[in-house]
Amino acid sequence: NGGEKIEMMDAIGTTIHAFDYKDGWYDITDGGGFSLTIKDPAATDPNLWDEKAGWRPSAAVGGSPGEDDTGDTPAIGSVVINELLAHSDTIVYDWIELHNTTSQPINIGGWFLSDDNDGDPNRMKYEIAAGTSIPANGYVVFYEDVHFGNPSAPGCNIPFQLSENGETLYLQSGQFGTLTGYVEEEAFGASDKDIAFGRHQKSTGSFNFVAMSTNTPDAANAYPKVGPVVITGIMYHPQTNSDAEFVELKNISGSSVTLYDFVTNEPWRFVDDADDPGIEFYFPTAPVTMTPGQVILLLKNEAAFKAEYGINSLNGITYYEWLNGGLSNGGEKPELQMPGDINAQGQRQYIRIDRVSYDDTTPWPTEPDGTGQSLTKPAAKHNLYGSDPQNWTHAAPNPGE
Repeated sequence: NGGEKIEMMDAIGTTIHAFDYKDGWYDITDGGGFSLTIKDPAATDPNLWDEKAGWRPSAAVGGSPGEDDTGDTPAIGSVVINELLAHSDTIVYDWIELHNTTSQPINIGGWFLSDDNDGDPNRMKYEIAAGTSIPANGYVVFYEDVHFGNPSAPGCNIPFQLSENGETLYLQSGQFGTLTGYVEEEAFGASDKDIAFGRHQKSTGSFNFVAMSTNTPDAANAYPKVGPVVITGIMYHPQTNSDAEFVELKNISGSSVTLYDFVTNEPWRFVDDADDPGIEFYFPTAPVTMTPGQVILLLKNEAAFKAEYGINSLNGITYYEWLNGGLSNGGEKPELQMPGDINAQGQRQYIRIDRVSYDDTTPWPTEPDGTGQSLTKPAAKHNLYGSDPQNWTHAAPNPGE
């Protein structure tokens, strides 16, 4: 159940076929009753059997031993969760947008939408009406008050709403009231009022599900929301002293930004990984305000920083030390956050302002990995999405400038 190697040999021990599968590729094949099914058994590339991209869940529970179920469900990625609003405020109700990425209409009647906010593993909370079709390259939107949150709506088996504190949304195909093997899911974090999350394709071809600059239900997604404060420089692997790490923040907006929330009476914070923070720096409770264009430096250790870069004075640049924890030389996800609401377990949730999921390998610049260079976001790209490697370069450290 945890994944392993499968091998087929002939009578004299020669390997005919061998590959490794992993239990984490698809949740529904790991105890959910569906089998792992190779997408293209005639493919000649042996690497396809060792990668998630080469496999899909079976079309039906129990798999299709001795038969071919190709075409019984759409190809993976044909229908995606494209955008959602989870923190409706002046916009009164939550909504969910699905997108058909293909050039042919797709019938999603009998499919299901569900969430996991209440801990209920039920994946059949809202059944999409029979005959519902998404046009080629088109969109369909479901609303809380009309569809998935309305107990009197046809198909609403268990009413639900999306959590402003973040959760996971599921789309799963179905037929005749039972689940079939097409699954899409999107995990999202805490969100600000009336700000939707949506898919954004990076220069690498992969997608992130992030806050949008504009809500666009039933239309192509807008560009991600960037700022008002962004990460513009990261020294994650100093050349000689690991304590000389630093992160540079800049207010790219035309207004002052206070790194303190007066509703919750809590400051903003910086973490190296929101899911497992080693660095957890909280800004002062005496509110810090960044003027338009202002830079703030976060230093691991002031003395090491000054010695490493030959700096005697920071010339009036505002800076803070985080002291405990460090940035990974192999890549991670430093993030600037503002306080959000408290969840049902009494834990403060944080809303992402900016995150950089950097790496020390291409397509990210590799020069910052111990050569004395820093990972730098050029001024012309300060207003572009932070986790896309094409928006970063390398430069000699010039912190605060």
